[in-house]
Amino acid sequence: MAKSSEVLRLDKVSKIYGMGEEKVVALDKVDVLICRNEYTSIMGPSGSGKTTLLDVLSTMSRPTLGNVFIEGVNTTKMTNSQLASFRGNTIGFVFQTFHLLPRLTALENVMTPMWINGVPRIEREARAKSLLEKVGLKERMGHKPGELSGGQKQRVAIARALAMNPPLIVADEPTGNLDTKSGEIVMDIIRKLHKDEKRTIVLVTHDKNIGKQAQKHIYIKDGKVESDRKVCSIM
Repeated sequence: MAKSSEVLRLDKVSKIYGMGEEKVVALDKVDVLICRNEYTSIMGPSGSGKTTLLDVLSTMSRPTLGNVFIEGVNTTKMTNSQLASFRGNTIGFVFQTFHLLPRLTALENVMTPMWINGVPRIEREARAKSLLEKVGLKERMGHKPGELSGGQKQRVAIARALAMNPPLIVADEPTGNLDTKSGEIVMDIIRKLHKDEKRTIVLVTHDKNIGKQAQKHIYIKDGKVESDRKVCSIM
């Protein structure tokens, strides 16, 4: 049966902080549509709402108004525990500050999402090794984050994001803490994930050169974006 290639949809989403006259509208009736296999960048000036938009579309923050659909599921109707489980299987995160567990090795960090989701040890270890090899860290699997460079940490984070083979990868300023060379290596991996593996990627960046590499661009200003379409194609 044919199905929509829609992965993510925000429907009239608003995020409002504060009360009374002190209200701050961080997102204002935003519509966003991400289709399967797309590479999308979110760009905008400082304070425009980029981070808030990313937090809401990745279900890390609930919208004040509107609905967030991922793989056709309305996530705003879920309980916190349901949402945490759904997020863990549906979204892979790559953070600017890596968020690796310092006492675990690179291999153990990549295995962690699979352990949380009940993947058998033999399977999760084999998959973690394969993912670390993919990002060029075959020789660094047994090293802890404190023994890795910033670029290597981010590559571990990318491998971890892929651990549950999620339909959506979300990257928040993935080169923000890296030197130019390390940033180029990380971005090359992200481009290959889209081009070679047809991954659906949403990336937030303040760097226009990085943002322009994406297939689709979302520009946000004062909490508003312009919707470019209403539907995805049918697969």
